[in-house]
Amino acid sequence: MPSYEKRANGWTVRFRETVNDEEVHKRLSGYQTKADAQRAYNNYINSYEHIAPTRHIDIVTFNDLWICYQQNSKTRVRESSFYTIQSKVESHILPHFAEKRVSEISPSDILLWQASLSGYSFKYRSVISKQLNSIFRFGNRYYDLPNPMLKVEPLRNLEAKKEMQIWSWEEFKQFIDVVDDNTYRCLFRFLYASGCRKGEALALSFDDIDLIKNTVRINKSLSRKVRNKPYAITPPKNLTSDRVIEMPHNLLEDMCALRKSKKDLFVFGGDMPLAENTLTRKYKHWVKLSGVKRIRIHDLRHSCASYLISKGNTIVAVSKRLGHADITQTLNTYSHMLPSDNSKILESISEI
Repeated sequence: MPSYEKRANGWTVRFRETVNDEEVHKRLSGYQTKADAQRAYNNYINSYEHIAPTRHIDIVTFNDLWICYQQNSKTRVRESSFYTIQSKVESHILPHFAEKRVSEISPSDILLWQASLSGYSFKYRSVISKQLNSIFRFGNRYYDLPNPMLKVEPLRNLEAKKEMQIWSWEEFKQFIDVVDDNTYRCLFRFLYASGCRKGEALALSFDDIDLIKNTVRINKSLSRKVRNKPYAITPPKNLTSDRVIEMPHNLLEDMCALRKSKKDLFVFGGDMPLAENTLTRKYKHWVKLSGVKRIRIHDLRHSCASYLISKGNTIVAVSKRLGHADITQTLNTYSHMLPSDNSKILESISEI
């Protein structure tokens, strides 16, 4: 039976699962309500039982395994995530392993493959390596195939840690002052003030804005990682990404004023969301014109978090606003920005 517990980062459900005749502990966490956790558990169990093989499938080569893995992934991840996985596997994994027999792929083969990725960043190599491991784990769980990754040491990060690129409030003001298009001006203001992901902002509809409560509902995202169509509106990245955030009234009024016709659906774009290439081109132009250092549009999200933390907001409040799945993610990303008050610590323990 599953057990439910409310923790600092939301509701958690714990349960046990039998894998290869062994009982293992599982945990799903980061849900806003107990009902959300119950739905997540039921979805997991139903998906698990649905994909459990009921007949023998003759998997010989890695490509055979990949085909089965794809069929499973289509029903378990968002369309955009599926195509991202597919692209990485086809580019970096299949050229090395497609025709090899799964039973003959050794840990040394994995090491040679990892060495071939040395030209990429540690983060990118880690993502691809985890994807390969996920495919082998799938084969081991459902078809009793060996997983050579179990004997391979995790990749080590030998790269110097890069400093997070953000804009201070003063830098953002310097940038926004040169943006002379009201639609884009509202978009960049919204990104800096909300901490939303770019896809969440571009998917916003006018119905998401509540001028009475001064809130915006974030419950969807725009993805361009789809095939045979320019974009797709998808569910948010995770359950905690579905959220309602408070915003300045004047900014929400400016956003509502962008609507030119009842047919307009998207806040930023009208009947269609803003084109990606146009957004990127204009953003680069205004960055250069303003003279501020160049950061990614996604870094406006980090800039928002940094600004809120500098104003004394708690990491829990920032985590909820950003829609992180777990407060640990927020701490791992922004803990270096938290103030360190050693004098208060010393004062607290002075009487011990």
